[in-house]
Amino acid sequence: MEGRRVGFLLWQNFTKCWPFEMLLYTKELVAPRPNGGQGLLRFKQNLLKKKVLNRLTDSLAHSTIHGMQNVFTERHFWVRCMWLCIVVGAAITCFSLYSVLMHRHSEQLLVSLIDTTQMPVYHIDFPAVAICPWNHVNWLRTPAAVLRFLPRHPDAELMETFRQFLLVLEQTTFVNFNKAHNLSKRNLTALESLNVRTVINYLSHRCDELFVPDSCVFDETPYDCCKLFVSEQTEKGQCLVFNSLISEHSRKKQLTNKFYPYKLSTAGEESGLKFTINLNESYLRAGTKLPYGMSLMIKEPRQWSNNMVYHLHPETENFVAVHPMVTETSPNTYEMSPEKRRCYFDNEKNPHYQDTTLVYNRENCIVVCLHQAVIKACNCSTPVFLPPIVTEGIRECGILDAKCLSLNADIFSYVKVGDQEKYINDWRRGHTCHCPDNCSSRKYQMTVNVRKLDYDKNQTNRVIKAQIYYGQRVMTKIVTKLKYTSLDLMAHFGGIISLYIGASAISFVELFVVLGKLLWTLIREGYSKAKEWII
Repeated sequence: MEGRRVGFLLWQNFTKCWPFEMLLYTKELVAPRPNGGQGLLRFKQNLLKKKVLNRLTDSLAHSTIHGMQNVFTERHFWVRCMWLCIVVGAAITCFSLYSVLMHRHSEQLLVSLIDTTQMPVYHIDFPAVAICPWNHVNWLRTPAAVLRFLPRHPDAELMETFRQFLLVLEQTTFVNFNKAHNLSKRNLTALESLNVRTVINYLSHRCDELFVPDSCVFDETPYDCCKLFVSEQTEKGQCLVFNSLISEHSRKKQLTNKFYPYKLSTAGEESGLKFTINLNESYLRAGTKLPYGMSLMIKEPRQWSNNMVYHLHPETENFVAVHPMVTETSPNTYEMSPEKRRCYFDNEKNPHYQDTTLVYNRENCIVVCLHQAVIKACNCSTPVFLPPIVTEGIRECGILDAKCLSLNADIFSYVKVGDQEKYINDWRRGHTCHCPDNCSSRKYQMTVNVRKLDYDKNQTNRVIKAQIYYGQRVMTKIVTKLKYTSLDLMAHFGGIISLYIGASAISFVELFVVLGKLLWTLIREGYSKAKEWII
């Protein structure tokens, strides 16, 4: 009994002391949560997560992005959630608008603006002026041509064939080869070796035969007409051209005269180019119904020819006012493709414009394209009308090619451009040319006034007078540029992001710094764990 009593007392004492001992044991395992928080702090926790959250909270709590301070510093959880939703919504709206802005920028829209309407005309060269007779053959020179180009003692049939050949050359230009159809029906074997270009140039009108002596004036200064005008090939055949850079003689003149091509500083009548053409009807073929008139062509100095011509009729005085307009494309479009820009800069190469030494512009591209069409259709070239093409093994078209040229005249006389066949049902064959504009060009608008010349009854000579001058001293300059550039994209992005989330370039620097700190923390913790694992 005594033993049982002693055991019961011991058990009773143990149970009295157990809660206190358990409390001491528990205090060794837990501790109060820091910062005055409620509950207990567990020893087994993710220390890396705590470090990352603490560094993120400390960094973004002082961020320059509006609203981020409230997300991390507000005491109530629902307030932090509200501010987080506001910040996220503003960010989504910001980048949605930015995506719209990026779409506009990627479209690469072009706008044409008037840069100035007061650009002085002396900033550009005076246009090239070409005089092309309607009748391309000086019939006074035909007897000498017979002796020069035909064999000795030609028979009547050969003489008639040669005469028919001259009748074709009389009015032939590049766009009306159909006149050569009747010639192809004759026996042309005896004229097979005849060089057509040499014959045309030999029989064409010369400078001293056309102009009245001492009648040429430029910029109120008298000149010898034959020193101003030089012979050049155009689509109209051989013409006399002023202020051009196409012929070799003109290019040599540019080397010796730094002011060539000429410029003009003033405007109005009597200020530009004046000349008088003598109407010597003895140069015409007897019985011809074609009057002794001229075609006037206004073009750029480096342009081969121009389809737009004006007619100078006999016994008239013609006043041609030129109104130039300069169009340029801004260099900020250089990164665009020429197909989308629809023009070529000087240092860009059009794959459809090859084998020629002419500078690129749309008109030069078209004539080169037509020359390639001639080569493709008839396997010969026509340098008398079109710019020479540097292609080996291609011969000049001779008199035996008259049939081929006449059968394909509808191809050479009609140029199709772009995708016009999608919109126009055209029965003509024509030839498609891929010739966008050049990015820097000049457009000429002409105003022509004509008056009839009055002669005395005793006056026998007939003339054509002409004046070509600027209509005004200033001109319009149009510049085409991108509507949205990279600088505009950056400026608009800055405005959008400042409006919605109050961020700036400094904000992005802070964000990158925070990310760098977090990355460095992760690297250090990973390195420490790896080192402990190795040990």
